[in-house]
Amino acid sequence: MYLTDELFDNSPDGDRQDEQAVIICLQFPIGKLKQKKALDAVFDLDDIFREIVASSHVGTYDGHEFCEGIEEESVTFYIYGKDANKIYHEIKPILQSLPSLQEVSIIKRYSQFENIVQ
Repeated sequence: MYLTDELFDNSPDGDRQDEQAVIICLQFPIGKLKQKKALDAVFDLDDIFREIVASSHVGTYDGHEFCEGIEEESVTFYIYGKDANKIYHEIKPILQSLPSLQEVSIIKRYSQFENIVQ
């Protein structure tokens, strides 16, 4: 079973369709992102998301950010557009190809106040 098979099949009913987004958060054990191999993989994934979003014209890739916490580190990728479902459809094959990670969250934001969290 793939992580992406667990997403809810929920249709958008928000009133701010121009603010839809798909936000992907990958969590890592402390110190993992300081390893060159892991860091290179993050930058490769950044390039892949940027290329897919640009070539499919589903929205705008807004980059990624790193976050360090007491018990974990994470990297979050942001993709915005008019249809979160179309964005997700385009990036789903990439998400399915990722190695198994303990903690992955995917948010399909349909409006400013309506989120579906995985």
